[in-house]
Amino acid sequence: MEHLYYKPSGKIPVKGIFISLITAFVITVVLSIIYIALQWFIPFIYLNFFIAAGLGCGISGGIFIAIGAGKIRNTTYEFVLAVLCGLLGWYCQWALFVSLLSEAEGSMGGGMWVRSSFNLTGFWYILTHPSILFGAMLSLNEVGTFTLKHNTVSGTFLWVVWVIEALIIIGAPTLFSLSGRSTSPFSEQNNQWMEDREVEGKLKTVTDPDAMIQELSTGNLRSLNDFLPADDLSTDYATLRIYESPGDPVSYISVTNNSHQADKKGELKKETKTVIEYFKMIAPI
Repeated sequence: MEHLYYKPSGKIPVKGIFISLITAFVITVVLSIIYIALQWFIPFIYLNFFIAAGLGCGISGGIFIAIGAGKIRNTTYEFVLAVLCGLLGWYCQWALFVSLLSEAEGSMGGGMWVRSSFNLTGFWYILTHPSILFGAMLSLNEVGTFTLKHNTVSGTFLWVVWVIEALIIIGAPTLFSLSGRSTSPFSEQNNQWMEDREVEGKLKTVTDPDAMIQELSTGNLRSLNDFLPADDLSTDYATLRIYESPGDPVSYISVTNNSHQADKKGELKKETKTVIEYFKMIAPI
């Protein structure tokens, strides 16, 4: 039943390669600079995990923008680009950190150097000389780069911290790329991404997706009306999202079930689950 669902064409426009690479790399480098700036000026070490997560998510967003701008419909390309940008982000933030340390004055206070200045020449030199960068990492690991409960963190524990940081920065965009921009419906006829809109109103919760798919696969669009109630369904319902492009006879739909479960405090927490994704419709909806 693969033909019933959207499948990326796999096309990689030549112009799109340059657009996507430049866009993704520039965003990654800028975010890496912001990442180090935040770490440098915020001495609260416990926030570093969230800052690293922000960098990983930011790079993911940059890749989404880059793939969209380049009109790339190849999932493998997006995955490779995500890995490259993750590595670039991790490498750039280290190069910047080491270059700042080389310009730092004073001693460690609260785990960070009290003053430094950015030197583009020094940053570029370290960025283009990996041996110097990795040598600096080895030296820094011996002396430590921050304190925890008044104790300098170094050695094995610091390596563990750095590995976790790298996994977040590289892993986040890699994981997001598996369901990234290249997987969403694209109109080959109009050479543009399809616009999506959500149908107004709530649908009945879809308990048997296969039955609904079987009905829709026959071209019986009226079966959708069976799921569109006239009254409010309170906390449990489904929503229908449509992907279409002007003049293109092919469109796609996704159906998501929404439910609300009470947590330990008795507050309702919304949960969503996509039960049908990018189902192909050979007719305007």
